[in-house]
Amino acid sequence: MSLPTALPAYDLPPTTAATLTADISGASAGWQLDRGRAVLLIHDLQHYFLRPFAADEAPLADLMANTLALRERCTEAGVPVLFSLQPGGQHVDDRGLLADLWGAGPSADDGDVGVPGALAPRPGDARITKHRYSAFFGTLLDETLTELGRDQLIICGVYAHIGVLATTLSAFMHDIQAFVVADAVADFSREHHEMALRYIGQRCGAVRSTEQIRAALASTGQPALTSSSA
Repeated sequence: MSLPTALPAYDLPPTTAATLTADISGASAGWQLDRGRAVLLIHDLQHYFLRPFAADEAPLADLMANTLALRERCTEAGVPVLFSLQPGGQHVDDRGLLADLWGAGPSADDGDVGVPGALAPRPGDARITKHRYSAFFGTLLDETLTELGRDQLIICGVYAHIGVLATTLSAFMHDIQAFVVADAVADFSREHHEMALRYIGQRCGAVRSTEQIRAALASTGQPALTSSSA
């Protein structure tokens, strides 16, 4: 088994406040996004993982545009930006069970492990090297958040039902509030995408849209992005 060579185009799930609120329950009740507590995590947004998508179609086109919009708003709001990136050319022993399911993984070539130009890390951005689904497992992510004095993650990237879900679940178990951006993640299919959002919203995190996140970060007063926000 290996990563699919091509993934179907699909329209993103609806991201109206009413639609997202239906998937949000106890895990995120009362959570408020605060730009003084948050970090933007851009997860696995590398050529190798994006290549199976059609470049100019949904969901990839939306993922890229919305992630860039989030990145720019975070920069304006003073929210740190962090990348979780998988290394290329790993030895099979380092891959562990990932090799059984996904094969050798990305090569060391920048055409595999690089981040698309508009979203490439900038000076001052932190980078986390990850070897498993979760960006917390075997990394310094938890320590990095502690050093920054931050306890919230805004998560975008791929794939929603694999690394994004695993990272959100890990964040919950580290007492880090995770806000997953519904229209800034992508997946193998719309079914996988919706399943991941539903699980996250019901069990371990908050599901929000790009515009909700941008609006919360633009606020100059007290943050007001809660589970019932419009």
